[in-house]
Amino acid sequence: MNPIEARAALDSIDAAQRDLALKATYCPPWRHAAFAAVLATLVLGVGFGPAIQLPSVVIAMAAVAWLVTDDRRRYGVFINGYRKGATLPVTLALLGVLIVTMAAEIHAHISGLSVATKLGIAGIAFVVALGASVAWSRIYRRELMRGAA
Repeated sequence: MNPIEARAALDSIDAAQRDLALKATYCPPWRHAAFAAVLATLVLGVGFGPAIQLPSVVIAMAAVAWLVTDDRRRYGVFINGYRKGATLPVTLALLGVLIVTMAAEIHAHISGLSVATKLGIAGIAFVVALGASVAWSRIYRRELMRGAA
């Protein structure tokens, strides 16, 4: 094999890895929204008593199971967000915001604040989770593309 053929073979491998990285990391907007809805549901549930908390956890966990199954069916893989690398700061920031919004929901519940307040707090969790999901996905794709190059 001459150097030109060797370079072409390596370029072909790089292209295949890049294509795989793009397919494995494609995440449509509805998927980001579904992830955010699951987290917002968990946050909102904390603002109410057990009669709503328990069903909200069950609904959220069923939605997670559906998302995992859907990801595996569509893409052949489910990528867990808890990993080392450039995405870790996004994951930790999201965790921090979720803890704060859950604490705010607990305060709203104890203080007897309105349902609108509780929905507003969950709305904040939704928006932050949506942004974090999009950012995480972009960082992860960039990381894979860099590794494929």
